Amino acid sequence: MPRQPRFSKEDIVAAGLRIVKTSGYDAVSARALGKELGTSSSPMFTMFKDMNEVMDAIWIAAEKSFIDHMDGVMDYFPAFKEFGMRLVSYAKNESNLFQMLFLGKKSRPEIAEKIARECLANVGHGYGLTEEQADFLFRQMWPVACGIAALCVKRPEDFSDENVSRTLSYHFSGIMSIIKSGREVEDIRPRLMK
Repeated sequence: MPRQPRFSKEDIVAAGLRIVKTSGYDAVSARALGKELGTSSSPMFTMFKDMNEVMDAIWIAAEKSFIDHMDGVMDYFPAFKEFGMRLVSYAKNESNLFQMLFLGKKSRPEIAEKIARECLANVGHGYGLTEEQADFLFRQMWPVACGIAALCVKRPEDFSDENVSRTLSYHFSGIMSIIKSGREVEDIRPRLMK
C-alpha cells in the first residue's frame, strides 16, 4: 500500500505564499518549498505535475488574498475611495504579494482593475454620472490610486492613512468638478523658458 502524502496541495500552496510574503516571488523554488515544509522537494511533485503548476496555484492563492482584502468594498460610499485606501493598505502590509500581482513581469492587474471599475460605476450612479463620465473618472483616478500604492511598497512610512485619504479626496474632488462643469482642461505642455 503506497504511503499517504504528508502534505496536501493546500499545505504546499500556503508554504509558497509564506515564502512570497517574506522573500518575494522569485524566492519560490522546489527547494525553498521543501525547506519551508521541513522536507525535501519531492512532495511537491507527488501533488503537482511540475513547478509551473505549483506557481500557478500560488498565484491563484495570492489573487484570492487580494480579493478577500477587497471584500465588502462595495458596502461603502464612495466605494472607490474605500478601494483606494484598501489598495494602499495591501501594498503596505503585503508588499511582496502586491509586487507579485501588480508590479512584476508576470503581473496581472486586471483583477484590481475589475474591482476598481465596479467601484467607480457605483460612484457614477451615486453622483449621477453618465457611463462615459464614470469611465473618464476611472481613467483619471486609477493611476493615482495605483501610483500611491506602488510608492508605498518601498516607503510605506511616507504615506499615512490620513495623507492617502486626503490625496485621493483632492484628486477625486478635482476630477468631479471638471466633469460636472463640462469644461475641457487645457493640455499644459512644458516649454523652454529663456
